[in-house]
Amino acid sequence: MKKILLLLTAALLLPLAVEAQSAMPRPDVRKCPLVVHAPAKMDLQENQRIMGHYDNDVVGTEGVGLTTTTGKVSIGTILESEELDIFNGGKIVSFRVGLAESTPVTKVFVVPITSGGAYGSMVSWPCEVSATGWNVINLTSPYQLNLSEGGRLLIGFEYEQTQTNKPLALVNEGDEAYDTYWYKKAGHQYRWTTAGLKSYGNLCIQCVVEKDHFPEVLIKTGNLQCPGFVKKGDEMPFSFTVKNRGTQALNPNDLTFDVNIDGEKVATISNPEVLESGITTTIEGIIETSELTSGSHTLTINNAVALGETLDYVYPMNAEFMIHSGTYPRQKHYVEQYTSTYCTYCPLGNSMLSILKQMRDDIIWVGVHANFNGVDPMSCAQGDSIMDYVGNNSYPSATFDRSTGWENERQLVNSIGYYADYHQQIAEELGHFFDYITEQNPTFASIEISPVVDPETREAVIIVSGEMTPDFDLLLGDDNVLNVFITEDSVVAPQLNSGMWVSQYVHNGVFRCALGSVKGVGFNRVDGGYSNEFTVTIPEEWVLDNLNVVAFISRPIAAGVLTDMELNNAESVRLYNPSHSIEEILADGDAVPVEYYDIMGHRTNGPRQGINIVKMSDGTARKVLVK
Repeated sequence: MKKILLLLTAALLLPLAVEAQSAMPRPDVRKCPLVVHAPAKMDLQENQRIMGHYDNDVVGTEGVGLTTTTGKVSIGTILESEELDIFNGGKIVSFRVGLAESTPVTKVFVVPITSGGAYGSMVSWPCEVSATGWNVINLTSPYQLNLSEGGRLLIGFEYEQTQTNKPLALVNEGDEAYDTYWYKKAGHQYRWTTAGLKSYGNLCIQCVVEKDHFPEVLIKTGNLQCPGFVKKGDEMPFSFTVKNRGTQALNPNDLTFDVNIDGEKVATISNPEVLESGITTTIEGIIETSELTSGSHTLTINNAVALGETLDYVYPMNAEFMIHSGTYPRQKHYVEQYTSTYCTYCPLGNSMLSILKQMRDDIIWVGVHANFNGVDPMSCAQGDSIMDYVGNNSYPSATFDRSTGWENERQLVNSIGYYADYHQQIAEELGHFFDYITEQNPTFASIEISPVVDPETREAVIIVSGEMTPDFDLLLGDDNVLNVFITEDSVVAPQLNSGMWVSQYVHNGVFRCALGSVKGVGFNRVDGGYSNEFTVTIPEEWVLDNLNVVAFISRPIAAGVLTDMELNNAESVRLYNPSHSIEEILADGDAVPVEYYDIMGHRTNGPRQGINIVKMSDGTARKVLVK
């Protein structure tokens, strides 16, 4: 199931980031259209319908502006072939242009696009409108829609852009958000280029189309949703949307679909209420899972039948889900920050992450440093490798559980250099995101970290162990790996901050090294769990009392594979935390040892060399190091 961070609207928060390589200039987006109003429904004749990414009367009242340019700007959006099929053969008789604030609109236009992506000649109509809200432009010469198979259509308008106005209205309406494009010079020629406004929703522009015969029955389906993971025996909910694009209303049960699991039909589902023309509804259902085995399964909705007629143009919808036998609690969430002492905006990212860590006690913050515009004393070759693998090219930036939780399914690394005014809001939204990750992605292994350090020789032995569900490999893949890092807090080093150097800047969570490999290591399987041992000599320049051990279970990182690195669990402890001796425990109050266990929880006859778990007579348990 695709994961989307629903609440975080990055464009609203105006991120500042220093690109590691030059980037194309982007429009200055200053506001997000959070407020909308819906005027009275437009009166249409019986042979007319609205054509656009959405067909209601909602229009944005807070706008955006492409303030990196001034003068007349051509702006538009592309209607996909599946949005146009019902209108093909008709004619555009008018445009509706929505404005968030008054500005001159001097023409409207269409540009046909072939299935191969070639842009045809623009057909335009001059106009003189400028009102806030909807502006209707009736065409003196209608535009005939005779599109080839797979053809698309760009519809747009020309308006007056100043350095300060924000007239473009966008709204979160329609089945999904589509890009907004502007006609700008790119290189040596002008071309249609995305304006980077997709996070705001759809541009408020529509056409009114006349056609002699719109189809009586025309169904569009989409947005099939089901949980990504379901415990065996639990009921699995699912839902999908249906839009009646035909002229005839469908009564309850007039429209049916087959519900299939792994290609086998398990149920039939239908519309429970009247489905009026032009209306989108959500159909919901429940699937029993007691007979499903652990592992991957496919839910398919197909065989749409309306009024007894099979709708061949409604294609099957598929969604993958996993059945599991049980889970472990998620221990911590992992933030991997990419930073540099020479990055002037990086302290903004540090400030925001500090707020996040104060808000939650389940955050691990690892700061990977790089030589960006200068030599960073905390950078290292392993840190460079991590950034190469995750595809980082900007500072400050970060990954969150190394998950592509944002709408862009390929976006693993996200800029975090937001203005200070937004740090609290960003931290809260990231908190929602981590809650979402916990809810949507169960944990199938636990992590316990047991470090033993000799402060004189600075030799450290670190045992990372845990339990696994029986279907761990089946659910996550047998190539999952264990990652173990050492980080250091309270590292004092100069830091560039908003153009000025701070000589005594404190850095926390500084990545020092990965044990084994930055790609992780395989699990040493023991009795249904695992136990991996690492030995390392701590360099003298690292302050022993400030060091942490970070361990997490994840997919192995690999260059160019940005959607398959997600963490399943994470934990962190202080590296140097001397354990009590047996004698100290015996002398600790009236409680005495009654049972001994090894690090994997297996009962032993008495204390053994290494780490012991000792159950006391008062019901408590103590971790004991025996040398």
